[in-house]
Amino acid sequence: MSAARAAGALALALGAVLVPATLQAQTGTAAEGQGVRAPRDLEAELDRLRARVTELEARGGADTAEAADYRRLLEARQDRVQGERSPIEDRGNLDDRQWPAARPDDRTLDPEYRGFIPVPNTQAMIRFNFKPRLDATIDNRNTGNRYRFVPGRFPLEGSPGYGGGEQFNLNGNGTQFSIDVRAPDAPGNFRFYYQNDFFGSDAADMRFRLQHAYGQYYNIVAGFTYSVFEDPDAWPDTVDYEGPNSVIFARRPVIHYIVPFDDAWNATFGLEKPDLYLDTSFDPTAFLVTKAPDVGANLRWEEEGVGHMQLSGILRSLGAKGQVVGEQDELCWGLNLSAGLHVDEQNFVVGLVVAGEGIAGMGNDTSFWASDGAFSASGGLEAMPYYSGLLAFTHNWCEAWRSTAVYGHAQLDNASGQAADFFHVSRYASLNLVHQVGPRLSVGAELLYGAREAKGGAESDVIRFQLSLVYSLF
Repeated sequence: MSAARAAGALALALGAVLVPATLQAQTGTAAEGQGVRAPRDLEAELDRLRARVTELEARGGADTAEAADYRRLLEARQDRVQGERSPIEDRGNLDDRQWPAARPDDRTLDPEYRGFIPVPNTQAMIRFNFKPRLDATIDNRNTGNRYRFVPGRFPLEGSPGYGGGEQFNLNGNGTQFSIDVRAPDAPGNFRFYYQNDFFGSDAADMRFRLQHAYGQYYNIVAGFTYSVFEDPDAWPDTVDYEGPNSVIFARRPVIHYIVPFDDAWNATFGLEKPDLYLDTSFDPTAFLVTKAPDVGANLRWEEEGVGHMQLSGILRSLGAKGQVVGEQDELCWGLNLSAGLHVDEQNFVVGLVVAGEGIAGMGNDTSFWASDGAFSASGGLEAMPYYSGLLAFTHNWCEAWRSTAVYGHAQLDNASGQAADFFHVSRYASLNLVHQVGPRLSVGAELLYGAREAKGGAESDVIRFQLSLVYSLF
């Protein structure tokens, strides 16, 4: 058994053992001290307990002892751990990118800490979450990838893979397992977060893929998680697990330092693994040379009930060495302006604009290509210019129904030495309807359209219908 398959099996086994234990702990009462239990409305429960205590005390006699029990229960509820709420709202997206994000001073999207249970003899508490997911898709022609909707990889018209007629797929690769450890009462407000899904292969089902594994302590974040260049709060609510072509998807080993200026403003500075990708088709002997880590930072504004804006920047060092092209270096840069804003109580808008050179490897579509650097027809190394934009609008029809419309555009200005079939432009559009069946069960239907244009002008497009079901323990 490979290491990846063994790790995936271990994650599933842990979920099978630990999740029932978590649920059992949650069913205990606070008076019994069996873990942190958080009702949907804590204040409403406290009011009910106070009223019950008053009623029993007024009766007196035999009810006095019962009143004392309720008073102890009330004190336990009042003394339970409370976190500092982030100004960012948990939008409850079908594919949640928000919960894993490290936030200033470990602020949380859920200050009630639903689902957490205390770790005996420590100041820590832990939450295990398992999110089974099932995706059914129907495409009007071959997408080039059975599991993902990636317009930038669609087979071009006239190529051997193009066409093929209607195609159906059913998979559970988007299933997630996560572990969240927090210590809000301890100095430094430590947090450890782990998450995986099963998109580790584009040729087989249920192959382990690490998504996050990091620690946060005194606003220092170290491990494997989001780049400072990515904004996890700017992913729209798509049924499609892969997400739009134009968003930044950058998970890598990092060390970050978060600086909170006040409740509304914060910044993050970081050093990150330089995940650069070089197109060597001009000189097959050439190889990538990286001489420095990626250096990045972002500045964020957040306000409760309004939303957020983030400006991210990154600098990268791109090098190449080969028998034909010799040894060359280029400085790469990128800017990402993103936002998520409440129009009113029912409507929410997300958008981003990205521009730079040598950053396409962090784009959601262009990451499937060696798209950071390439060579001109004369052999000169180029950090290829990349641009992308996204606009998404979510409307909540009522508490249980919502819809999101998305449009994304991604573009790479190709080097003259690249092949004619190399990525140039992709477009992505989607419209969905999601039914929130219960607090933890979601069902969504989505119509998607994707198109690709290659450097040489060849094109292709695909229409997909997707139906998905996601269940989350918490």
